[in-house]
Amino acid sequence: MNAVSASRPIWKQILHTPLSHLLRGRITGPQEPLELLDTSDLPGSLVEAIQAITDRLDGRLRWKVAIRLAKSCSNLLREGCAVTRLVEQLSEPESIAALIRATRRTDWIVNAPLPARLWPTVERIVVHQDVKTRAARQMLNRVCQTLQWQLDGGRTPEEIVTQCGDAAALSGLVYETHSLGELLDYQLSEPLMAVVLDVVQKSRLWPAEKRDVARELCAHFADGIEKGESEAALIESFGSPKTAAKLIRRARLRNRPFRWRARRRATQALGILLILILVPWSVVTVRLMVARPTIKFDMVQQLDEQSRTIPREERAWPLYLQGLSMLTKVDRINSAKLDLAGMSDGPAGKNWPDVKKYLKSHSEQIDMYLQAASRPALGFINRPQANDLNEYRDLNRPYEANPAGNTDFNIYLPQADALRSNVFSLLTGGIHLAAEEGNAERCLQLLLARINVVKHYRQSGPWAIIQSTANGEAGRSAQLAAEIVETYPDLFNDRQLKVLFEKVQQMPMPPLNISETREQDVQNLLQHAYTDDGNDQGRFTIHGFQSLQTLAEGSIHDRNLLLSTIPSLVRQDPKEPERNSWIPFQVQSGFLAMQIADRKEMRRELLYLNELLSEAITNATPEAEDAYNKEYHRLMDSPELRLKYLPALLLMSPFESYTFMNLHKDSITQRAAALTILAAEMYRREHGRYPETLQELVPAYFSEIPVDPQTGKPLRYQLKDGRPDVTAAEQAGSAEE
Repeated sequence: MNAVSASRPIWKQILHTPLSHLLRGRITGPQEPLELLDTSDLPGSLVEAIQAITDRLDGRLRWKVAIRLAKSCSNLLREGCAVTRLVEQLSEPESIAALIRATRRTDWIVNAPLPARLWPTVERIVVHQDVKTRAARQMLNRVCQTLQWQLDGGRTPEEIVTQCGDAAALSGLVYETHSLGELLDYQLSEPLMAVVLDVVQKSRLWPAEKRDVARELCAHFADGIEKGESEAALIESFGSPKTAAKLIRRARLRNRPFRWRARRRATQALGILLILILVPWSVVTVRLMVARPTIKFDMVQQLDEQSRTIPREERAWPLYLQGLSMLTKVDRINSAKLDLAGMSDGPAGKNWPDVKKYLKSHSEQIDMYLQAASRPALGFINRPQANDLNEYRDLNRPYEANPAGNTDFNIYLPQADALRSNVFSLLTGGIHLAAEEGNAERCLQLLLARINVVKHYRQSGPWAIIQSTANGEAGRSAQLAAEIVETYPDLFNDRQLKVLFEKVQQMPMPPLNISETREQDVQNLLQHAYTDDGNDQGRFTIHGFQSLQTLAEGSIHDRNLLLSTIPSLVRQDPKEPERNSWIPFQVQSGFLAMQIADRKEMRRELLYLNELLSEAITNATPEAEDAYNKEYHRLMDSPELRLKYLPALLLMSPFESYTFMNLHKDSITQRAAALTILAAEMYRREHGRYPETLQELVPAYFSEIPVDPQTGKPLRYQLKDGRPDVTAAEQAGSAEE
């Protein structure tokens, strides 16, 4: 164990001890490579020479070099090589170690028997921080071969050393030109060689061309020296190396083969074309991606603020929520199997026995809905806060579908879905069950509750779909009341029947204000799709495309419209064949956004379409409808305008708006017909017979003859099998025909 190893902690000694020593029970610490090699056949002087080289190396390389040098020297000694010659060959350990580190090879030491005094010169030429291992090996072979030729030509090692000097510029020239002998022949000084190197590097030519340039420059400077000019004068007269390199490169490029020049021009043209494409694309894409919509108002937050003004004890939603929380997973499955729409069929439905059983098992839930319907306001809060009661917050979590900061244009209405899919259905089934059982008072209370739930449903939001659906449910409530009275004429007493008639008559069914609701949608769309500079100006954003996707999901017409304009933006339907766009949406999104109208122009067109659409729906005149259709189809028929005003075409689609208005008109007709049936029943109880005409119901029950709101004509009233039959005026006309 050496002194250095003995001074180390025992655990480090064990860690660095060879495994063979540990197996023998010896702790020796780290060992020198030559200590572990069999060097008995090598003289001590040769071992010291090898060790002088390996001491300047480290790591794995140190062991490899020791093994290779020991093996090479042993082979040479067996071949008869003198020990003194080998020792002299290895007498420059520092330079040899540096060359080994650069090339990772040792064979050159014996394969290139150069005088040891030349190894420092070789090191200065080959070893450079910018030269990689592979290039260093090539340079080493080339330099050793060239220097051997110089020696064979009669030059002494001292002359070669003097000629190479510090070899700073010479090293770079060897690397650039792959040549050494030709450069040494000119015997130039270091400053002149530095100028040659500078020109060669700046020329950026092929190695063979660089070699020719270097030879020409060296010849130029050698001629100047031969004529007696000084180095400083030659360098000054030569001028700027950069300018010279530029001129030389230009001349050399003109002399290259035509095929290369053609390929170069084609590559340049392609590069320019790519730049002309990529730069504008990058600009518009980045411009689109960095744009963010400015959300100035939150419609969900506004609704929540209104709900928070309602006292807790007046809110109906907490009670609805308790009833909804009673539904288990099994209950939902059973409800789907029963197709709860069968509840509206009552005893006449084929599934009535199963529906009846389901209703009786959920009577507690129906009672909870009955209690909730008695409260004056819905009071649904989309985003419960800390000041809301904990129980309410916990129960409400499944219905929190509009998180704060949501940039989605779409607003989800889970409370409306819950009321329509569960509350209305259960109440309808409960009404039929109570009527069948002869429980008039409960049947009346459930009918009145269903009418009150319509009011709560209407409070879900100001949107056209909510208002039209609310009117639709109001019409179905009136129709259900008339159906119960027709099926069970003696179920209600006079007081109950009068209460039901007055409730249906007073049931609010406000006209559908398309213009006002659409203006809210316009403002909401603009703030989610566009930026806002404060002057009602802004550009289309990536969130705007998300809004277009949301709008297109509303109807088949809107989806087809988006599909014909931006196919890659339409969500793929699994039932459709695979749709592959040759230009992905991510690539074309920036240019598409540039073609869509800016915020100010889009707002102007949206409001104009809204005005025309409102007049067409409200007035229902051919002139008003033609004006709207003309403007809508003007935009639709032009591919450019269709893309430019695509958000307006999707939002102001006539199909959806006409549907809302027709549903509203149908609901009013249903109520008018239901009131006529109820009035006829009250007339029968008072006069002992049904009225022969509607005129007999005036003025006791109606101030004027009930008319069909869609046509303005009186409802068709007649007795069939001794029972009143009421139909719409347009249906009456078709019947007469």
